[in-house]
Amino acid sequence: MTKTSSCYNLTCGHVEPGTVALCPRCGSRTRTSRSIRILGGILLAIGLFLVGLMGAVTINMAPTMLSPGETIDGSTFTGTVEEAKLFLGLFGLVIVFGIAAIVNGLWQLITGRRNRIVLFITLALAALLYAIGYFLYYTLPA
Repeated sequence: MTKTSSCYNLTCGHVEPGTVALCPRCGSRTRTSRSIRILGGILLAIGLFLVGLMGAVTINMAPTMLSPGETIDGSTFTGTVEEAKLFLGLFGLVIVFGIAAIVNGLWQLITGRRNRIVLFITLALAALLYAIGYFLYYTLPA
């Protein structure tokens, strides 16, 4: 594999052959293809963890949450169906975020570069998760 250095500026993304510390196009810091692959592996692990954990939680909790007041497998959900759908929707959004992290990590592992489109989608999902969490924290009664 040929060593390259990729600019980490989101608007530039220039790829330079060899190892350089600064991007010749914009002057921003660069990362080698090896370090990008390492970060991709970390992103892949985080994505797999999120999808696995939230998938298991969703599968185990959905029957109980969608039948409020009923005891299923020794558990009872005391909220409403609307609250259950909201929580399960949030779980689904976390799973989608994990899938985006997996795709982004795989891309970085395979190519040694970042994909700006997948990165922007991942960042947008993270911002959406934060905004929904913030909204719920300040609007739902304690």
